[in-house]
Amino acid sequence: MNLLESLRISWRSITSHKLRSTLTTIGVIIGIAAVITFMVLGSGFSESIVGDIEDDQEPVMLVQTQTEPEDGFGIMPVETPIYTESDIEALEEIDGVEFVAPEGSLDVVQTETDEEQMTGLVDVQATTDDAFEFTPFVDGETFDGDAEDEAVINEPASQVFEENASAGDELTLTFEDGETTTVTVTGVVEEEFGGQTPPHVYVPAESYYTTTIETPDGDEEHAYPLLQIGAEDVEAVEPTQDAVTDYLETDSHAAELKQDGDQIEVQTVEDAIDQFMDLVNQLTGFVAAVAAIALVVGSIGIANIMIVSVTERTREIGVMKSIGATKRDIMQLFLIESVILGLVGAVFGIALGLGVGYLGVQLIGWPMVYPLEWIAIAAAVGIGVGVVSGLYPAWRAARVDPIEALRHE
Repeated sequence: MNLLESLRISWRSITSHKLRSTLTTIGVIIGIAAVITFMVLGSGFSESIVGDIEDDQEPVMLVQTQTEPEDGFGIMPVETPIYTESDIEALEEIDGVEFVAPEGSLDVVQTETDEEQMTGLVDVQATTDDAFEFTPFVDGETFDGDAEDEAVINEPASQVFEENASAGDELTLTFEDGETTTVTVTGVVEEEFGGQTPPHVYVPAESYYTTTIETPDGDEEHAYPLLQIGAEDVEAVEPTQDAVTDYLETDSHAAELKQDGDQIEVQTVEDAIDQFMDLVNQLTGFVAAVAAIALVVGSIGIANIMIVSVTERTREIGVMKSIGATKRDIMQLFLIESVILGLVGAVFGIALGLGVGYLGVQLIGWPMVYPLEWIAIAAAVGIGVGVVSGLYPAWRAARVDPIEALRHE
């Protein structure tokens, strides 16, 4: 029996029981659709954040404290103010460092314009004008580092109001203790990280930041949870990063102030992207493990229906053997049938996954990225499921005695 004839007979058997065949492939469809959907969403999310980053990175490093969550999955930033003024001054003296811009949150609960008030939606950060050294402005310019009534906002913050805020507008900030201050927007900085940046208002740290701690030396100093460090140029980033890391881990106040289990990280943009992609890969593995359960269920369903098919077609097997069909022909016939079921499940699973993923990225506003590698893997998995689940039924069919089969009712 040639391959085409086996394909014709197998397809006829599948289409003659459409509902049964459909129900058999559901497990495979769900498992593969889950993986493809997540990969479309994950790829779209990744592309929205890193897709527009050019090969020539800005010579900027981010210093922050991180810890591993109790469940051991991913990383979690720690907002503890441990980077003191003494640390900042020491970092500024390191060869290759152009500037050190600290950043800390302020306890602002409301932000309002003349027309509109926002509660808890806009995050207010205190920093220095150096923080905007490599940040493009879409409107206006940075604030004066010594000013008490100026601020910079990002695009999401300007768009959060019905009438977009722009350079020259005034914002009233209300603190947790009830005090208020009015600042004039001097500029609007470009949105970062592919449209995922929350609304931020930036004010001069010298005028607004008041958080102090007692240093290991016994002095009272301002301390920040985050530092942005600029290198002199791109070529200086790597040696500067090493020198900054060495100081922070050995000689700094931060090394003594951080909690056990916390880690001081000095990251470039590329480092942050790599860390983000590691997290995405962990999530991918988790979803793939969940989807594997559905695939196991699907393979059991295919194996079950193929065993039923062998039983139903016992007399047909006897007739084929009586006219010269070999055991190899019978095994080939039933293996092809199970592979077709697995492949059909893979095709519909891929289509369903792409469809749901497309709707998801369109609703969220992320770019559509087709995970070609995972589509190929899904097709291979579908075939593999068909082969594995069809081996035993095919072997069982090949062993049917033709005399007994012809007597079968």
